Amino acid sequence: MSITKTAKLKVLKNLTEANWDASYELEKLKAAVAQHDVPRIRIEHSEQGEHRFYIDRGEAYLSNHKQVNFLRTMTLPVIVIGEQEIRGLWLTGEDHPRCSSIDGQIRVADPVAKSCELCPESIPGFGACKPKVRLFVLPLLKKWEQPMIFSLSPTSMKPWREHQLKLHRSGLPTVSVITTFELEDLKSDTFRWARVRLGVRDVATKEQLTLAMSVLNGIAILKQRISPQDFMELGDKLEEEPK
Repeated sequence: MSITKTAKLKVLKNLTEANWDASYELEKLKAAVAQHDVPRIRIEHSEQGEHRFYIDRGEAYLSNHKQVNFLRTMTLPVIVIGEQEIRGLWLTGEDHPRCSSIDGQIRVADPVAKSCELCPESIPGFGACKPKVRLFVLPLLKKWEQPMIFSLSPTSMKPWREHQLKLHRSGLPTVSVITTFELEDLKSDTFRWARVRLGVRDVATKEQLTLAMSVLNGIAILKQRISPQDFMELGDKLEEEPK
């Protein structure tokens, strides 16, 4: 069921007339979901090579809710406030992964192997377990300066590691710079996709770092779990049990 804007305004008015404090109730709800309602930055892969960034705000009940917002910019500037390497062996249609890990720590009771390093499903090109880098970022875009999650696919993990190496050699923490993401067009005989290209626009200002610090605690719970939202790209989930 979807709720129209008119119906929303009517029920908010009804709440007030029934002596409910609608603003207070909304603030309570906001506090309850604050560490769960985090937008995702995603990439729309185009067969014509016209790849785009977009922000996925999640589903809502309002009929006029805009879940997806495509970004006009081709260069996405962010401050990276957190990073994790995640893995998931996930079957299509299931709510939880068969096996998963965060930074090498197994997150399921009955894993495929004792560690990711010893697991046959983690062998690149052969195993069915999908690795990703999950970034917690603060986009420096008008209207979008709030914490978001940007998960990098395996093909974009190498550019990310190269970016980290350059920062390390420069003596700069990841959070100290404005990291830029652009989309590089790649194609094979059967598929066309985008890989991220990274760079540095500038060092972060004191104001930007203060803002980044203020939202750091808000991602603490998110860093403790793997969500289906982390594995929504094409090829992230298996259609059948791995052999």
